[in-house]
Amino acid sequence: MTTVSWSSEPGTSRGPGPFLSVRDLSVEFSTEDGIVHAVDNLSFDLEKGTTLGIVGESGSGKSVTNLAILGLHDPAHTKIGGEIWLEDQELISADRSTMEKLRGNRVAMIFQDPLTALSPFHTIGRQIGEVYRKHKGASKKEARDRAVEMLRRVGIPQPETRVDHYPHEFSGGMRQRAMIAMALVCDPDLLIADEPTTALDVTVQAQILD
Repeated sequence: MTTVSWSSEPGTSRGPGPFLSVRDLSVEFSTEDGIVHAVDNLSFDLEKGTTLGIVGESGSGKSVTNLAILGLHDPAHTKIGGEIWLEDQELISADRSTMEKLRGNRVAMIFQDPLTALSPFHTIGRQIGEVYRKHKGASKKEARDRAVEMLRRVGIPQPETRVDHYPHEFSGGMRQRAMIAMALVCDPDLLIADEPTTALDVTVQAQILD
């Protein structure tokens, strides 16, 4: 299941209506075997302060929809139709610069597989801190302190030490928590969680959801 939620902080709006509005979203991929219709005319609205669960079997287009909201599909092989509105900003037609300012800042995502989503070449602290530095203009020290704070918030033991460890030095549950810390580091308005508890035991699942 994918969940989408956001904080109840006030913001500007394009008029009466939801904070996030997806209208007739269609996503097609060009492959060697032809066109794959991954999402076909999907519409939903999300109000501030609420959570929406999108449920479907594997391959039904949940992750494809999430990536479309974030503008992460390869434009060379993907055709996207419809509209995605975040307040008064239409995302499908937005340019690269606009999306880079939104991603990780106002809109963040907890990816399904943290082992592949996290870079194996950089420490956990650097990866969390990089997001904070980019969007908040923080110094290296401020970013590291913020990374330690976020790791502590998601229940990582000894965060002052763990902040300098690499993803392979974390357990599966700890990597998932680090992904959550990275997604929340800039206090986004919209949080997309793409099956954040997949393959984890029930105790860790409960902690992550909390």
